[in-house]
Amino acid sequence: MPYPSLTAERTGVKVVRFILGAVLAGIILGQIGLSVLMMLAYRPASSNAITFEQIVTINQGMSGKEIGKMLKESGLILNSHLFNLMLHMTKTGSKLQAGEYLLNPAMSIFEVIEKLKDGIVVTYPVIIPEGYNLKQIADLLAEKNLVDENRFLMLAHNAELVYGDDLPLELPIKSLEGYLFPDTYQFAKGQSEEAIIGHMVARFIDHVLPQIDLDSFGGKYSLHEVVTLASIVEKEVIMDWERPIVAAVYLNRLDINMRLQADPTVRYVMTENRSRVLYSDLEIDSPYNTYRYDGLPPGPIASPGIKSILAVLNPADVDYLYFVSKRNGTHQFSRTFSEHVAARRKLGY
Repeated sequence: MPYPSLTAERTGVKVVRFILGAVLAGIILGQIGLSVLMMLAYRPASSNAITFEQIVTINQGMSGKEIGKMLKESGLILNSHLFNLMLHMTKTGSKLQAGEYLLNPAMSIFEVIEKLKDGIVVTYPVIIPEGYNLKQIADLLAEKNLVDENRFLMLAHNAELVYGDDLPLELPIKSLEGYLFPDTYQFAKGQSEEAIIGHMVARFIDHVLPQIDLDSFGGKYSLHEVVTLASIVEKEVIMDWERPIVAAVYLNRLDINMRLQADPTVRYVMTENRSRVLYSDLEIDSPYNTYRYDGLPPGPIASPGIKSILAVLNPADVDYLYFVSKRNGTHQFSRTFSEHVAARRKLGY
């Protein structure tokens, strides 16, 4: 008959062995289970090489559960519960970003999660032409369903609403007219109006400021004044070779305190959308009306391209004070008013 203490010791060893075995079995089963889950998570909804991509919209505030259900119903994943489990395991449930996404049923759950986490959204190309003003830019973006037109204009006309006290440019007025750089952009639906405006202003800063040397004027004109005059040149000129000449005409006028009398500044404040400026329009009482007010208007009237900006900084060496359209995209330039009158008569004005 064995001693009681020896029996208890053997029983304890058996219990420990059983617990260790159970733990080991649990670990093995857990690893097997995890391996199965990982295999399922890497398995795409479709193994067909020819699959159709879909655009899905993740709205702001959608939960991981709602996203998983939507993806399952769209046929982009096989199991919404597995999707949510992977979100939990990867701790990415709160990191999924709103927006439009181009997804493919050949993608694994991990690939889908990674794309939503990184915010790799669908973008739309937008070309902002040179010479567009804020209203035209807002119309173009609203037409593509990228902005709320009224909100965009409200923000663009008041830089403080976009930047607060941290303005990236020194502006004497609140409007960002002239500083939304004309270029080709890729914008995503769901981007805020602030983000789009900020991106366009940043493009101006990156593309224009490195090429501007205000010392060429001896500090006579500020950046804002250069951009303002460049916007008038932009609206006047079609042919690139004329930009430095037209810029010189306006600079010559400013040098002798002669009013600019630029039709585009009148069109900027006209309530009726027409290209022809009537004599009655010249009476519009606005500081932007350069027929009634001396010097430059308070700010740009459109977004000038870099060519017009450089034309103002490097004007032609001419003494012209007048020009009139030849109706073929070019102008007749004159030094004196009598020459100008003769040119107008000859051209049928």
